[in-house]
Amino acid sequence: MRRLRIAALVPLVVGCSIMDPEDRAELKRQIAAMPHDNLMEMKRWTMHELAKEWLETRDKNDQVGKVICRDNEGGLWSGWYDRPHQFMTVRDMIKCLKEKPDLSSYVFCAEEFARYVVPSAQGEIKALLPEFTDIECKYVWDFRYDPEKVDPKMVDIDAIESDDIIQAMITLPGPPPGWAIPRFAPLLCPLGAGEGWGCPPRPSDSFPTGGEPTDPPGGDQP
Repeated sequence: MRRLRIAALVPLVVGCSIMDPEDRAELKRQIAAMPHDNLMEMKRWTMHELAKEWLETRDKNDQVGKVICRDNEGGLWSGWYDRPHQFMTVRDMIKCLKEKPDLSSYVFCAEEFARYVVPSAQGEIKALLPEFTDIECKYVWDFRYDPEKVDPKMVDIDAIESDDIIQAMITLPGPPPGWAIPRFAPLLCPLGAGEGWGCPPRPSDSFPTGGEPTDPPGGDQP
């Protein structure tokens, strides 16, 4: 994943308030004031995280999209037909998002799949049919995973707002690999960010029932 230098551009805010209602507003102001290129990179990262989060809730064997083909032998096109094993699953999409560099997007992963698999499918069919047969293949989305049907914030960078960026940061246990130490951690802490962001432990982390341990029944022991 390309190194993210976004955080280094945000001024350091000293101290970490507790449930300060101004923290979110100040964080949104700082995000809006970032240089355009860095803001776009942060939005791409947010799209990337939203896609992974949503896909993790889906059946990993679901078909996200597939390759279909048709052939023209003797001047007549056949109907479109599926190519066996030439399909992309939710598992494949998650693998692409997690392993490809440079903040791969939901749509990019499908396009990359098609770029390699469509020519492969055409080659397989060409080897089975008479010479000079015309062959067409293309990638098609499953209707459940079509970019026009999913959350626009997974596929449209202009749909990403400051609140989406903030929530994506809070959801992660810490900064993504390669991300500089966040200069806005003091503002993320009271919004619920974890220790991985440099936040102090919350009382609930040490004492799940809330507060500090009390004396055992009966008071002080002799």
